[in-house]
Formats: sequence, structure tokens, C-alpha cells
Amino acid sequence: MAKKRTYTRPNFIVIYTDDQQYNGVGYTGNDIINTPFIDKLASKSLKFTNANVAFALCSPSRAAMLTGRYNSANGVLQLNSKLNKGEVSVASLLKEAGYSTAMTGKWHIPQKPKQLGFDFFSYMYSNGTYYNRQFFEEGDTLKPAIHCDLYAANKAKEYLNKKAKKDEPFFLYYCAQTPHMNGKLIWDAKGETKAQYDYKDMPVPANHADDLSDKPEYLKKVRNRRQAKKYGYPDSTAIQKHALDYYSVITELDGFVEGLIKEVKSLGLLDNTYIFFMSDNGWMVGDHGFTSKVLPYRPASHVPFFVLGPGIKKNTESNTMVSNIDIAPTMLDLAGVSVPDYMHGKSLKDVLTQKESVVRDIFIYEGVGKYGGSRPNLTAISDDYRLIITYKDETLKEESFRELYHQKKDKWEMTNLASNPEYASVVRKLESDIKKHKIEVLGM
Repeated sequence: MAKKRTYTRPNFIVIYTDDQQYNGVGYTGNDIINTPFIDKLASKSLKFTNANVAFALCSPSRAAMLTGRYNSANGVLQLNSKLNKGEVSVASLLKEAGYSTAMTGKWHIPQKPKQLGFDFFSYMYSNGTYYNRQFFEEGDTLKPAIHCDLYAANKAKEYLNKKAKKDEPFFLYYCAQTPHMNGKLIWDAKGETKAQYDYKDMPVPANHADDLSDKPEYLKKVRNRRQAKKYGYPDSTAIQKHALDYYSVITELDGFVEGLIKEVKSLGLLDNTYIFFMSDNGWMVGDHGFTSKVLPYRPASHVPFFVLGPGIKKNTESNTMVSNIDIAPTMLDLAGVSVPDYMHGKSLKDVLTQKESVVRDIFIYEGVGKYGGSRPNLTAISDDYRLIITYKDETLKEESFRELYHQKKDKWEMTNLASNPEYASVVRKLESDIKKHKIEVLGM
């Protein structure tokens, strides 16, 4: 039995998955996917239904989460981009406040974990094989035979066992590679996991055959489209078979998360620990005929996100606009540490404790980094609408295309309302939010 503890400050665990779309869990309404433990965890939490990341790409998403800042400010616009000199991570700020800090799993920023404030680390860099993956630890490099996310969870448990004996507050950052594909661009799940599913049951997006006629011309040649064709998209059967593999690695991830959280509970740490669960970005499995992420459409930016911990009412929901840049200021606020003014993210503390219901009405998605042939764009997202403005170049001065979608009436983003006079006032409002972002964040 875990011993009774006396607490002064809360602990934090951030579980950051990779390429897990909003519907890539059961609790969001997907009755096909098997994620029993994550769903159970979500039932004890406050679930955010309108969580969008600052930019849907591995390195930028991680940098935004750790700094609480947009990538145009922190410098990480591409894969493997370095943080700008002087950027400070939430791990460093918590460490200064007396917290022990640790990260295990996927790391995708050139600066090493130790440079960004992590005392303990066991990490794999970027993406690669699920098994026999190279891990870097203090003074050691090794290739464990087991699944990389299981190994990372086991190292996290080792860390927690040490911290449980010292009664000091901690921040643990557990980063799974799954459901990101492995280095060969396949979802390498075990046969017995795949056997839980029948590909014929897999969903096919209603917009999988989108001809992109009301969207920017560049999308017809973007990597998301080219790679999708290699997978056999937009053929429905190809999409379904691909979705089966995707769901299967998520089901395996569910087991790794279960093992980690059960250890937290067995050590008597759960009652004083805030657990944040989020994906670094979404994923498209045939949406608009695309694969991957990056693009400013709902399946790429919209992610599962929930928080549980002391004072948070179980099984509640919030539709306020939130993002990965909000995690850092929230942890600092909950820890009693001043939130730096330079953070673009907002503390969710009052929403978590039901003192407030709104964090922001509009969130700006910053697609200013080029990847895979994408074009610079800024997107204003509200509960009802999504306005995407694509620009001719990185100066963001001259527009090349506008899209407006009603996210509730047009879930699949197939009817571009940008030129519809009935929605002129909506466009003006969202356009003003983008202009505000350009001034306040981009310094234009």
C-alpha cells in the first residue's frame, strides 16, 4: 500500500504522443479504436474539445510546448531547427523553482535535454525503428530490444521510484514516438494487435476524393498529396487498411501509458500529480486525399487534450480554445511560479478549477515554416469557423488565397465560404485577429 504523503507543491507529468489525431482515441467518440486505458484516464479529467497546436510538425510542436511560445518567436520553424539563443524551457523554470525534472522518449530539438533544464533523461532522437532503437542516457548509448515507447515508459518508472523516496516535486515529460510511423514509413504494430481490428470497419473520410478545386493550387503537388498516392489514396480500401495499422499502434500506445500511470498510482503520487495528455499534432488518413500533418486543416491541427489532477472535476468538458503553448504557463501557475510575460500561451488554471470558462475565443495557427511544399499561411480558428489565409511568400504581406469553413456545419471542410457575402462579417472579424497576431507576435 502506498504511504500517506504530505504535499507542498504539485507534481507534473506531460504525456506527449506523436501524430495522434483528435479522433485517435475512443473518448472523443470513436467507437472503433481500442484505447481503454486512455479513455478511462480521460473520464477522470477535464477534456478540451477545441485544442489546436501552434504548428503541426514534430520539432516546432515540441518547441512551442516547452517554451510556451509561437515558433516564429522561438525559432523552431522546421524539423531539427534550433531554439533561438536565450529561449527558456518550462523545465528550466521549474528547476529554478526547486523541481526535479526528467524526460524520456522522443526528443526532436537539436539542443539536448540537459541544455533545456532536464536533470534526468533517456531519449531517442527524431524518428526511427520502434525496436532496437538508439537511446541516449547520461554517459551511455544503448539499443534496447523492446518497443521504444515501452522502454521510455520503463525509464520514466525508474525515475518516479527514485523521486517517490525523496518527497520532492517533479516534472516528468514522457514523449512517445507512436503513433508516428517508423523510419520505413509504416505503422509496425504486432500481429495480435492488428487482429483486434477488421479493415472493413475502418472509417473513410467523406472528403477523401476532394479535387481541391476550392483550395490553393499548390496543394495538388504538396508532399501530403504525393505521399498519399504512394499509399494508394484516395482508394477507400487503401485508406481503410492504412487506418487499421494506425489504430493498431495507438492501441499498443494505450498499454504503455497504462503501465506508466499505474506506477504513479502504486507509488502514492497520483493524488498530488497533474497529468497532461496531448498529441504534438493531428494526422490525416485520407482527409482531402492527404496523409501526414502540417497543413492548416482541422485533422492536422486538432488534437486530443485532457488534464487531471488535484481540484479538477472528473469527466468534464470545455470547448474554449486552447493549445500546446498553454501547457507551460499552466504548470508554472499551478506550481506557484510567476508566468513570464514573454510566453504567448495562457494559464488554464482557472478553467481547470472551474473559476473561468474561457481562455480565448480565437486561436491563431502559425503555418509560417515551409515543409513538404507547403506555403506560408496564418489561420484563425474559433469554435464555429476556420479562416485560412495563404500568402505568396514568407513576408506574409501579399495574400494568394483565402478559405473559410464552418467547422460545425461543414466538418469535412468542403465548402469554402470566403467569398460568400453572407459571411463577410465573419471574415472581417477573423481577419482582424490575424492582423493582431501579425502585430503582437510576428512584429509586423
